[in-house]
Amino acid sequence: ETMNILRKVQPPALLVAGLALLAGSPAHATDCSDVTTGLGVPHVAVSTAALNGAGACVVLGTVKTTGFGAPDGLAKFQLTLPPAAAWNKKFVQFGQGGFAGGLSAATNAGDRLKAGNYAQAITDTGHTAGTTDASWALVSPGKPDRARLTDYYFRAVHEVAVAMKELVGRFYGTSLQRAYFDGCSNGGRQAFVEATKFPDDFDGIVAGAPFFDIRTILGGVKIQKVQLASPSAYIPASKLPAVDKAVYDSCDKVDGVADGLIQNPAKCSFDPNSLVPSVLNQDQANTLKSYFTALRDDDGRLLYTGATVTDLSSIANPAAPNGMDAWTTGFVPPFLPGTSASEPWDPNGFGASPISWQFVDHFIKDVVERDPGFDMLDYDVSTSGRVGDAALRLFDKRSEAGDGDVPEKLLPFIEKGKKLLIYHGMSDPALTATRTIKYYEDLAETAEMSFPELQEHVRLFLVPGMQHCALGPGPNVFDTLTALDQWVDDDVKPDGIIAAHFVGNNPTAGVDRTMPLCKFPEQARWNGGPVDLATSWSCPADDRGMLEVGANGRTAGLGGRDHFRDRDD
Repeated sequence: ETMNILRKVQPPALLVAGLALLAGSPAHATDCSDVTTGLGVPHVAVSTAALNGAGACVVLGTVKTTGFGAPDGLAKFQLTLPPAAAWNKKFVQFGQGGFAGGLSAATNAGDRLKAGNYAQAITDTGHTAGTTDASWALVSPGKPDRARLTDYYFRAVHEVAVAMKELVGRFYGTSLQRAYFDGCSNGGRQAFVEATKFPDDFDGIVAGAPFFDIRTILGGVKIQKVQLASPSAYIPASKLPAVDKAVYDSCDKVDGVADGLIQNPAKCSFDPNSLVPSVLNQDQANTLKSYFTALRDDDGRLLYTGATVTDLSSIANPAAPNGMDAWTTGFVPPFLPGTSASEPWDPNGFGASPISWQFVDHFIKDVVERDPGFDMLDYDVSTSGRVGDAALRLFDKRSEAGDGDVPEKLLPFIEKGKKLLIYHGMSDPALTATRTIKYYEDLAETAEMSFPELQEHVRLFLVPGMQHCALGPGPNVFDTLTALDQWVDDDVKPDGIIAAHFVGNNPTAGVDRTMPLCKFPEQARWNGGPVDLATSWSCPADDRGMLEVGANGRTAGLGGRDHFRDRDD
């Protein structure tokens, strides 16, 4: 798991030693006996409370979720309470990945490393299931489980946050100084939903690679239909390193220096046809073009942006694949023995079928169509990248309660003086960074703020070469929790967060590159010196480099005045 560091890169030995902080400081033992009663917090039931090896009290239990027009639900939680002498009087709630269903945090590892002195909570959002499993959304075919869907979309995170903050205060006998939310992927969606629906829950929020617009599922349907349209359209993982090389040959110098890193893939003008026939056949090139192309409705209005062109292969991370091959194309061809055209891979074969296939297949069946036998390939999304109006209306009706992407809805959070720190890997194959860029630009327009004015409340940091929430060839190791806390507590604005890349993405193997992550729309500029040292780079305050868009950015839906189709249209 990647380690993230703020401000300076720590020696690997200190990082390893710092792992002990994940469970809390062992300064003093904490008595867990009182918390077993739930300390009188409404709707809270504690099942176990016990000291861990570091002296923190780990509490497991449930919160009864109520209201919002849905039946009552039950959300599990885990709460970690550090010894009173070590507690910093702050609380952080972590998000969950995928379709939730467990108690594993989805956030960058550096924030977990820095959270040892915080009271920490997480919830399963009201159901137990694997990350890509959406079968919990149905009571039976045709009958949705409204309690679990409401809890997954927004209710459980909110009600657990309210209950946990009260429980923490009663446990320590003092009020909390600060409360934060921190999540990546679906955890980033939960972050935006909290900010837009419940702006009083947290003082500051970290949202990484947000799944805040569930319409991304429709983009996943499109690319799967494209690559399954013909046996010759599938791109084997073995071809992606050659694609990556061609992209770098075309784009590496676009940001001003050939340094093995493409800071702004949207500025590139890479044409997949240039690889025909030397690397790809024409059908494979068309698959790649579809992957980079925005999704639109029947009238050509934007629904979801296309992917960026960089770092598609997982070859640098064979033990933890996180590229296009892992997410979109898979490591084995479709139509395995025993499968069918409607189920071209084992639908539950994590690691064999593409992760994106599992997400879109299960969501369309269980949440949208409410039919476990539905053939996702019959869904009204064309291989040309258009979504039928009826299909879109039904999709939005059954999913928009979980969206957090409407800029107007963030304004109350901003007006209350809260802080939102967003980060996104520029080579993310699961949730494209172009969507987050478009959101940030739309937010500035909606709030009628210049970028410097918006940066007083909301900052976006784009991470070159980072894939989904972690990994990739770029500097993907950084600490956003400390940056947020210093921003909220001391008004120390995060301008250039130092990120590191470890040899082989192994935190014990040593650092081979450092670089500042600049606040959007600034682009890091090389000042001379070794390109692998952060000291050779700066973030000029008046820089607008990340607003520059080339052919690939326009294809993805960036640039110009192209607005998203409203859900009420």
